[in-house]
Amino acid sequence: MTVHHRKDQLASMLRQSVQGVLSRGLSDPRLDGTMLTVTEVDLAPDYSNAVIRVSVLPEKAQKRSIAALQHAAKHVRHEVSEKLNLRSTPQFHFELDVSTKKQADVLAALAKVREEREAKGEPAPAEVALPEKLQGGKGGGASSSDGTGAGTEESKEGL
Repeated sequence: MTVHHRKDQLASMLRQSVQGVLSRGLSDPRLDGTMLTVTEVDLAPDYSNAVIRVSVLPEKAQKRSIAALQHAAKHVRHEVSEKLNLRSTPQFHFELDVSTKKQADVLAALAKVREEREAKGEPAPAEVALPEKLQGGKGGGASSSDGTGAGTEESKEGL
């Protein structure tokens, strides 16, 4: 097992475990009415620290939610440590992940441009298949199940 594979595997296990702790809820009133999603975990090369990126909804609760998570970091770390049974668990540092908001803003701007063009009667630009990550995991590309990227004739007709 390579070092990078182990690091990626540990980061994935930490992400899932932290999400589980957050899903069960923390008893901090600053988190009431918020939806927290762990989007990424970055581990230090020596595994001593982990930066945990979290998206927070509603947007107005972001600052207070990150402050609450920082305050609860030791508790979350303890819960994760018990669940994963690690020799040593990294210190947790929570950060707000704004990448999903940026992606949503870009997609909204593109949709607005498309609507404006359609309203003016201008032809729509050629369809471009977005990477699956930008589609929110909803597929939509014209690729086959064999991974070659060759779609069926039906899926090509819509382009």
